Amino acid sequence: MTGSPTESRPSKILKTQGHTDQDKEDKQLQDLSMSKNPRIQRYLVAIEYIGTRFSGSQQQPNCRTVVGVLEEAFHKFIGQPVSIFCSSRTDAGVHALSNVCHVDVERISKRKPGEVLPPHEPSVVRRAVNHFLQKNEGDISVIDVRCVPNDFHARFKAQERTYFYRLVSGSEPLSTFEKERAWHVPEKLDLNAMQEACKVLVGHHDFSSFRAAGCQFS
Repeated sequence: MTGSPTESRPSKILKTQGHTDQDKEDKQLQDLSMSKNPRIQRYLVAIEYIGTRFSGSQQQPNCRTVVGVLEEAFHKFIGQPVSIFCSSRTDAGVHALSNVCHVDVERISKRKPGEVLPPHEPSVVRRAVNHFLQKNEGDISVIDVRCVPNDFHARFKAQERTYFYRLVSGSEPLSTFEKERAWHVPEKLDLNAMQEACKVLVGHHDFSSFRAAGCQFS
């Protein structure tokens, strides 16, 4: 998700609503990620990142990903591995102004292993995780953290997703501030023709044919 510095910034955490199961497979995936342990606190985390050096958001073996870096920062913070569930995926090189995810954290005492302590305040989680993120390239930051119920799911309760696609046309090269923030098209664009063509995208459509056969995202 990309945007120009001059564009209005979206809210850090967008509105959510109760989810409707897309199919049996989606329901099973959701149940697996829900914590049943009352000692565990679920946090909703909003993040922003420059996607240039990421191979997308989703965890991949032998690749630097948004989820991988975020899980590593949480691991360093709480001393145990966690699983991050994002509201949506971004591809390699794509930036995000506010992508949200959720994570379950059980606060275990580092002085007395096995002793469970009260959950961290959201502000503490934000500062601590950002501390470790800034030591890892500094191209991702946590911009908001909130406590949510254990049945909350960042993906299934997402109400809307907004994407910005930025094109700059003209023979002049992109400015330093536009590099990797926009697609440079040297040719002159026919805006009227583009606007007319874009009308077919307005409304509700089934884009399932654009997904891989095993893709679980809706």
